[in-house]
Formats: sequence, C-alpha cells, structure tokens
Amino acid sequence: GAAEGNTILQRALLTIDSMEVELRAEGEHFNSQAASDALFSVDEAWGKNLVGALILELYSELQNDDKDTTIGFAALAQGEDLVPFKYRLPDMTPTSVEVKVEYCGLCGSDDHLIVGDYGEYAVWPQVCGHEVVGTVTQVGTAVTTLKAGQRVGVGWQSSSCHDCEWCARGDEQLCSSVGCTCCEGNKGGFADRMRINDSQFCYKIPDALSSAEVAPLLCGGQTVWTPLNEQTKSSDRVGILGLGGLGHMAIKFAKALGREVTAISSSASKRADALSHGASRFLVHTNQEEMDAAASSLDFILVTIATNKEVDFAKFFPLLRPRGTICFVGMCPPIQADVFTLGFTMNNITTSNTGGKKDMVQMLEFCARHKIGASVAVSPLSEINTAITALRTGESHFRHVLVNDVSSGSQHRRMASAFGSGFPSR
Repeated sequence: GAAEGNTILQRALLTIDSMEVELRAEGEHFNSQAASDALFSVDEAWGKNLVGALILELYSELQNDDKDTTIGFAALAQGEDLVPFKYRLPDMTPTSVEVKVEYCGLCGSDDHLIVGDYGEYAVWPQVCGHEVVGTVTQVGTAVTTLKAGQRVGVGWQSSSCHDCEWCARGDEQLCSSVGCTCCEGNKGGFADRMRINDSQFCYKIPDALSSAEVAPLLCGGQTVWTPLNEQTKSSDRVGILGLGGLGHMAIKFAKALGREVTAISSSASKRADALSHGASRFLVHTNQEEMDAAASSLDFILVTIATNKEVDFAKFFPLLRPRGTICFVGMCPPIQADVFTLGFTMNNITTSNTGGKKDMVQMLEFCARHKIGASVAVSPLSEINTAITALRTGESHFRHVLVNDVSSGSQHRRMASAFGSGFPSR
C-alpha cells in the first residue's frame, strides 16, 4: 500500500545519504594512501545497493512529474551498461502517438548503437529499442486510424516524408528523410512509454498474435520477410544461411510461403532446431563433401549472418542454380565476388533493408493466418544488461524480448532488487 511504499522510499533516501558519506570517506581514505586493509565498504555490492536506491528515488520523482516524463534504460556514453534514466518525452503533435510499452525485442542493431558501430546515429544518453509492442495511451488531433487502448507495434522506422517517389511506391524504407525509432536522439522502447511523431508507422497487432512473439517480427522479422516475399516464388528452393535470431524466423516464413527450405550452418548442432522450424534439409557448410553434393541446388540464398569477421562468401555461390540469387540482410564486412565466373550462370547478388508500411502490414496479416511468431526468451527490462551480454555471445538461436517492469507499486521494488536486493541497515 501507500504507507509501505513511503516507508521503502524513506529507507532509500536514507541509504543514499549514508552512501554519500561513505563515498566521501572512501575518497579521503584513498587520497591519504592508507593501508589497503583499512578500506571502507565501497565495493560492487555497495554500488548495486546505490543503484537500487536511486531507482526508487526516480520512481518517487516520476509520481510527481507531469505526464510528459518517463523512465527508460539508457547508455549514458558509448559502450556503457544501461542504467535507469528519467527524461522528458517529445511534445505531442497532431500526428503523434504515445505508447505504453509492454514488450520490446532486443535486436543486434540496438547493440551496434550502444557500442558506437553506427557512429553519429547514436546520441547519448542513448535509449534503444525498436521492436515495440504496447498499448496506445494518446494520439494527436489528426490521427484517425488509432485510438487509446489499442494494441500496436512500432519497428525500426518511425517516419518518412510521404511525398517522394519511394514513399509513393510503398518503399518508405528508401525515403531520404527516413526517421528511425531510436536513432539521432529519438528515444526508443527500452522504456515505460514512448512517443513517435508519425502515427502511420504505428501498426495494429492482429489479435491472434502473442505480444512477446510478435515483437521481434517488427524489425528482424520484417528484415527477412521482405526479400523472401519479393525476391522468391513458390517453386523456389531457398537456402537460409545463419540460424540465429534472423535465420530461425526466415525458415518459418519460407516454409509458410511454400518454399523448399535448406538450412545452412557451420555446425550440425543446430540441425534439430532448424528442422523443427520448417527446414526440410540441413547443410553443414564446413563439410566440403556436403557442399559438393549440394552444388547447383538452390534458387535463392538468404544470408542472415551478422558479423564483423571476414567470411568467405564466395564458397556459397556454387550452391546456386543458373539465375539464382544470393541476398544479404545481415551486417557483414565487404564481400568479394568473381564476376567473370558468375556471369556464366547469370547469378545475382542483392540486398534488402527492412521494408515499407505495406510490407509490415502484409507480414503481420500473414503471421496471424499461419500462426507464426518468433522463438523468444523473455526477461524483465530491469535485467536488460544480462540480455545484452547473452546477445553478444552470438550463440542465441532465438530472439531476446524484454517485458516492461518499469511501473508503480511492488514492481518498483523488484526493479531495485534486480540491481541489488535490500538496502543496508547502517
């Protein structure tokens, strides 16, 4: 109740005061160059307790702030762990929509922003998150397609000019004025609430889809859906190279689209998972005998590998039949291709980039009809740094999804506990 909450807050504030005294004493002790065995108690546990107390203090402040303030998890500088961060939401405009976040997928692009791989697109403090599922809480005066209470999703793109050649074609992702949900100062979905200025990039989620499982489809799913839907046909034999977060969704889509699917991996350890997702064949590309036997067997190869290491992609070209295509959607280093040899078989090298509004709507409707969702591991938003660490291992064959536990009451205490349970009684 309220009384219990006030008691906990008072303890938090007293904890912060006492820790400030300890930290000052620790600094004076350090500067005095005294013996190390006389150190005070400023250690990792001390730091976790301080973060927990600060979280509760933030929540208390938020209760008294106006409706334009929220809390998210931000990297305060390049490469740093994410910490609770209170900030003001952008002002509502006639075309804006505000969403109370329920789930948000953790995408590789979020990590690229955090570590600085995307250069000036990251603006510190950086609040990432662009696979958002939540509930509309308010809309601008010009918004007629959405209303408060609807379940919606927001992906990587959150605006375009709506006026250029590419927007007119339904390829808004190619607009020169494209706006991204969590780039260039925009605050994304690793937060309690978010706002985007262009409601046309906020999509109704079909009732048949699970919120947690649909979240990764809003970026990762659309990234593989668009090339499979646009660049392949029903009779094609399709290879999916890379069986991580993107690859497993690509297998599900390709199977449901009626393609014959071959999963391609460096290790046989993912065979069972690949077959369970819908692949009919499994190819270990580090086994030369298997590669030789599979020569000229595929019409299309979708490369979902995301790596900064050098990869010999040329060895996959012989898998293609004449006029076959290899399409890259994962982040990878520059590739080399023997154009002279490829000319004899008239093979194509293409890329693909998320998709337009029509692609998102088609994908969501397709997933609802075929009961397709991402394979996910769900964890609390307060444990986001643990999820990022797991993502960085590169071993995940599923998508990480964060459930919003940034709210009032007892969940505040659970948030604080995630950073260090209990407050010291000093």
